[in-house]
Amino acid sequence: MRIPTHRIAARLTLLVALLLGLTPAVAQTAPQVINIPLSRPGEPMSLEMSIISAHIEIVGEDRDDATFEVTVANSGRKIVTPSGTKELANAGYSLEVDEEDNEISFDTDWRNNHVKVVARIPKRADLDISTHNDGVIIVRNITGNLELSNTNGPITASGISGSVIAESVNDTIDLGFVTIDEVNPSSLESINGDLNLRLPASARAQIHLDTSRGEIISDFEVEVLPSTPKVERNEDHGGVEVRVESVIIANINGGGATFRMKTMNGNINILKAK
Repeated sequence: MRIPTHRIAARLTLLVALLLGLTPAVAQTAPQVINIPLSRPGEPMSLEMSIISAHIEIVGEDRDDATFEVTVANSGRKIVTPSGTKELANAGYSLEVDEEDNEISFDTDWRNNHVKVVARIPKRADLDISTHNDGVIIVRNITGNLELSNTNGPITASGISGSVIAESVNDTIDLGFVTIDEVNPSSLESINGDLNLRLPASARAQIHLDTSRGEIISDFEVEVLPSTPKVERNEDHGGVEVRVESVIIANINGGGATFRMKTMNGNINILKAK
């Protein structure tokens, strides 16, 4: 979601200079608070954020703007001089927040720093959030379409309404719904992590389950449907590709919204939201 310079409605660039103090480095920089007004207050917004190594929290609130609190951990770097080694309180970083037509993109030129971002935004929002190394993603009280990706860390979302695509390689995904999207399917996928899906007791859902080694546990009574392997054949690129997929399909409360849950080494837990 890159926005041409001549169309940017609001832009803020924060530059933190290289610090060369002789005093011991602090654990992290002081938080930077960034407020972004929306072009169309009161209407749904979208937020795109991709940071290599980050603790990201997105909190939905009754508000018409967006606020970002950014904290950067000490890099641990040093500089060697003739008089000795000096610790750097921070190795420098920059970040940029763009807003146009209720679409916000958050970018940072990550270096060796671990970043913590707490974003407080309107509740009605679509999210595209990702982090990769030693990261955490937490989402609360958001209504919209969510795309959440965390390669080596957990994903937790609670009080959400809508659909979610959540992917993690090595950690747990935990989603708690207030209401579910009857039209757009949701997906939870991890290789080595557990999948926890929390639904209202009255939710009508169809769950597509795929786990190689883990257990499947449900608070709900389920109707397991007869299923046959799905075969896809593609001959469009000068060759033939055949894909066969077989999953367990189970209805909750007669079936409804579709949820796909796939993990290789983790457990699948279908829980009643409290």
